[in-house]
Amino acid sequence: MRHVVYGTAGHIDHGKTALVRALTGIDCDRLPEEKSRGITIDLGFAHLEGEDLRLHFVDVPGHERLVHTMIAGASGIDLALLVVAADEGIMPQTREHLEIIRLMGVRGGAVALTKTDLVDAEFVELVAEEVAGLLEGTPFEGAPVVPVSAHTGEGIGTLRRTLLEVAASVRPRQMEGRPFREAVDRVFTLPGVGTVVTGTSLWGRLGAGEPVVVLPSGLRSRARRLHVHGEERDTVEAGERVAINLAGLPKDQVHRGDQVMTGEGWRPTRLVTVRLELLPTAPAPLGEGAEVELHALATRSEARVERLSVRPLAPGARAVAQLRLDRPMVLFPGDRVVLRRPAPVNTFGGGVVLDAHMRRIRRKESASLDALPAPDRDAWPALLERWIAGAGAAGTDRDALAARLGVLPEAVEPALGRLLASGGVVTLPTQPPRLVAAPAAGSIAESARAELENRLGSEIVSTGIPARDFAQALLPPAAHGVADAWLALLRKRGVLELVDGRVVPPGRHEHVTREGRELADRIDALYREAGLAPPSPGEVAERLGARPVVVEGVCRYLVERGVLVRLGGKLLIHRTALLDVAREVMRWPSEELSVGEFKERFGLTRKLAIPVLEWLDSERITARTGSNRRVLRRE
Repeated sequence: MRHVVYGTAGHIDHGKTALVRALTGIDCDRLPEEKSRGITIDLGFAHLEGEDLRLHFVDVPGHERLVHTMIAGASGIDLALLVVAADEGIMPQTREHLEIIRLMGVRGGAVALTKTDLVDAEFVELVAEEVAGLLEGTPFEGAPVVPVSAHTGEGIGTLRRTLLEVAASVRPRQMEGRPFREAVDRVFTLPGVGTVVTGTSLWGRLGAGEPVVVLPSGLRSRARRLHVHGEERDTVEAGERVAINLAGLPKDQVHRGDQVMTGEGWRPTRLVTVRLELLPTAPAPLGEGAEVELHALATRSEARVERLSVRPLAPGARAVAQLRLDRPMVLFPGDRVVLRRPAPVNTFGGGVVLDAHMRRIRRKESASLDALPAPDRDAWPALLERWIAGAGAAGTDRDALAARLGVLPEAVEPALGRLLASGGVVTLPTQPPRLVAAPAAGSIAESARAELENRLGSEIVSTGIPARDFAQALLPPAAHGVADAWLALLRKRGVLELVDGRVVPPGRHEHVTREGRELADRIDALYREAGLAPPSPGEVAERLGARPVVVEGVCRYLVERGVLVRLGGKLLIHRTALLDVAREVMRWPSEELSVGEFKERFGLTRKLAIPVLEWLDSERITARTGSNRRVLRRE
């Protein structure tokens, strides 16, 4: 069975609640104050069964001071039932409610002319013409207008059939690829049951016993029991009026305006980007810095206009705006918002959410806001590509994109597949894979080539650049956490090579020019021949007729390759000479040796003997015991 939600709209005392009672047999006024005063104060709910349709009604208050409650009730409705009393005609809240339901994306419905028993037929026709004129140029133009009397029952059957016929044309709610989402408009407790929340289920399906999260608080719970209009259900779905018994949460931790969702990764926001429409009746242009009241689903927050793509925004005009919220909200692309002024109170605009997690745009970039993609499913590839580009070198992953869009991870796979196939996006080899915009990857590849040339272009020999140092110089701080993945991608693209944790030019194991190779071989031979009487680099430069700075660089290279060993921070000696000493020490006739014995055996000065002994200690061939060394290893 399909489910369609009607929201009532109209001026106070035009008979909305009496009409719903006549249609469904259910009295939506449940509060004693509502019954004693004869006006609706809070939201009421009813339902009507058709052959293959169930209509859900949300009855809203019509008083001007309760418009915020009306907006809360209108969140999630599919169609509007506009109620106009035949004896009074169009009134202020008629117009405001009509604008609100239009701003909230409601695209159809029906009109009931109530209280026809109080006026003659000619007057009813005049009011019907007035209503038709009001609807011209709106999505409700041409909506059926049905005269009724809840008091006599006249026209109720016709209206009931009309509502079912209009509802039959409504497209089914989105369920596949969406989590369950319900905007809470009532919270109460039942003895022996606990906390119960009600609302219109906006997306997806929910089964009894499933885990849920209450947002924006992030509190975890479980849907212990589910009811739809008093009927217990194992499963509920989008478009139904659902009561959820939340396990383990006291009533004071859940509030009207919260959302109940399944799944993970949903994040509240305090900065929302919306495509905004200012009503022609707005009292003044809207400028940056203006204080407004933002209503979304069943919640509201004071907000400040941070950015406008058009400044100032004139009445009747449209622009993209960034709004700073006083309190966190959970919003997704496609959600509708309504803007009201806190003083004097009036509805002056609204729009659709484009992005709930976009960075704050600088004023000089304001005009670029108009280029933001629409949140329609057809535009998802463009939207995702923009978000991936915005993530920069740090990239993002599939789950984060899905959470930002408000869908389950698998729902973004087709759009991501198209982006990957077109080459607009590349993946970093992380787990899970991170997505990066192709232009960003190309820019980093060019920077890597330039960094290699800058670091190694003037060197004749080098074992390469430490990978960590190279990555930190190449990548912004936000991407340092994925540095290894970037280096692996650059290696795969042939930009560089990785050898023992060092970066070298592609296709090589080290960076050595012909001149460098020849000089390195000569220095290697000189130190090998010198044995335990090694020269200083300056002496080497003098002997070979080379520049000292070049010799220093080659000696560094030979140390990094393990050919030479640097002792005491500055003395250089060939590793073969040290290995010869080590073999001799491992054959030492006693368990210990003194510094004097060591010097005498190898003919060393104390200046060289102590650093060599320290090297033997570092290799765990000897260990210092007082002023002597104990031999740890034997051949």
